[in-house]
Amino acid sequence: MNRRLVAMALVGLVAALTTAAGGSARSQATPKNTSEPKVSGSPVQGNTLTTSNGSWSGTTPMTFQYRWLRCGTGGGGVNGVNCATIPGETRKSYVLSRADVGHRIRSRVIATNADGTSSANSNATGIVKPSAGKPQNTQPPTISGSPTENSTMTANPGTWTGAQPISYAYQWRRCDQNGGSCSSISGANQKTYTLKSVDVGNTLRVRVTATNSQGSSTATSTPTAVIGKAPPSGPTISINDVSLPNRLIIDRYFFSPNPLVNQRTLFARFHVSDSHNRSVVGALVFVEGVPLGQVSRPAEKATGPDGYVTFTIRVGTAVRLRRSGRYAFFLRARKAGENPLGGVSGRRLVALNLR
Repeated sequence: MNRRLVAMALVGLVAALTTAAGGSARSQATPKNTSEPKVSGSPVQGNTLTTSNGSWSGTTPMTFQYRWLRCGTGGGGVNGVNCATIPGETRKSYVLSRADVGHRIRSRVIATNADGTSSANSNATGIVKPSAGKPQNTQPPTISGSPTENSTMTANPGTWTGAQPISYAYQWRRCDQNGGSCSSISGANQKTYTLKSVDVGNTLRVRVTATNSQGSSTATSTPTAVIGKAPPSGPTISINDVSLPNRLIIDRYFFSPNPLVNQRTLFARFHVSDSHNRSVVGALVFVEGVPLGQVSRPAEKATGPDGYVTFTIRVGTAVRLRRSGRYAFFLRARKAGENPLGGVSGRRLVALNLR
């Protein structure tokens, strides 16, 4: 009897333990990588790389930690076994340094849940290239627009090399007639600038500051032609309406720089009116240096709505700069279709100071 009771008690105890164990059992699974992490970003010094977590199975929730690995040009062998951990780099992103140039980079993602920890390495990047560096100017800034009071001038930043992207800032500067003794114009820091009365008789330059992740550099444009007064508000006339006895007159001219000291680029600006002092629109203007062949001869150009026309003239080495004296230019204004030596045409000889 006692033996039977003991046996029954043992059976009940085993059943109870079995039930208890079954009631507290749960599925246990440490993290397992099912899709490797991937690194994105351009492998160039100074650029930022970012890693994904990849895909993982296992008990959730999971947390992730990161390491970055510097590998040889072969990528560090199978799964980056020969790569070295970069000290202190534990974020999801990494900024490439000079020490990374010539290497490949991998990320290591460490996944942790309640049941354990596992890690997986990413693909290797391409070989890290040196930075393109801070901006370097290869073609200087330029200025476009009519150099006349109340006109709007526009700056072109020129051409730059360096790490991309590059941003540009502008500062307009007022200079003397030779493009020297410049001073910054307060508040004139946009890409465009509208000429004011204070600019008349001076030239302008624009200083461009180019900035990228590696630093900043500046470059300055050549000067504009001398700024002229706003055209008179009085009447204008089309060249088509000018006929004899009315004639064309070249009544105003400007050279910049003047005197010509050491520059080899000259800006020339001429105004054409008729015998009744009206600005002439569309008159064809011709300019040539005397003696011939010592400066470039630009193509004939038509006057604009203000009666002005502007030329860029290249000065050859035959013109001896810094020498006392003057250099002459022959000017002609004419009506298209007429004999250049007749009709309503007008001619003038003007001179540029050489010192």
